[in-house]
Amino acid sequence: MPTPTALNPADPARALELLSRSPVFRGASPADLQPLAALGTFRTLRRGEVLFRAGDALDTLFLVSSGSVRVYRVVRGGTRELTLHVEGPRQLVAGVGVLGGSDPAPAHAVALQTPTEVLCLPAAAVREQVFGTPALAAAVIAALARRQAELLARLEGLVFSELGERLAAYLLEHAADDPHALPTNSDLAALLGTVPELVSRKLGEFYRLGLIQLERRRVRVLDRPELERLAGRTGGEGRASDPR
Repeated sequence: MPTPTALNPADPARALELLSRSPVFRGASPADLQPLAALGTFRTLRRGEVLFRAGDALDTLFLVSSGSVRVYRVVRGGTRELTLHVEGPRQLVAGVGVLGGSDPAPAHAVALQTPTEVLCLPAAAVREQVFGTPALAAAVIAALARRQAELLARLEGLVFSELGERLAAYLLEHAADDPHALPTNSDLAALLGTVPELVSRKLGEFYRLGLIQLERRRVRVLDRPELERLAGRTGGEGRASDPR
């Protein structure tokens, strides 16, 4: 596994605060989380730096403190990347795999931003603390069930929705209120389960239709009702064609 950009000094107080604010540990008391916080170290990564690769041993649980981490699989003989999810602040990376036992990582994980900071916790210690603390175990099981449902919904969207629908939903989520810095077309294509050429074409189409304002890779939503319709949230006839 690549050496991280920076290994920061242990900071149990900051680790405890991050754990307490994470949805996966919501409902657990500070007393339940303090043993984990005492074991945590923070690491800072650059954009594109690998956290782990498919097949690596999952001996560390990562909790995002800032920035974001993309978890993806390589498909079609290595020619395409399928993004499973993007974990932002207070989210676990590969939590199901770590808590599930000794299986190797089923996917790759890379930092999407510079800097991205993660809290690193020894997987064995996390499992021991979680499984030995009923309140903590209940909170973790509920959170992981929600994440699995979100992943299933995302995969269904990739299979059954068209690119225009997926891109419209992405823009509504990220750029509805303020200008949003778009990822590169390659990264955005990986997030949406397509190829960069189609992303570029569809963004241009949305721009020409007046649905978005796009300048220097910063985008703002101009026609929210139409994007909501394209995202499948309302009915009506379409204005934009939908290549995959």
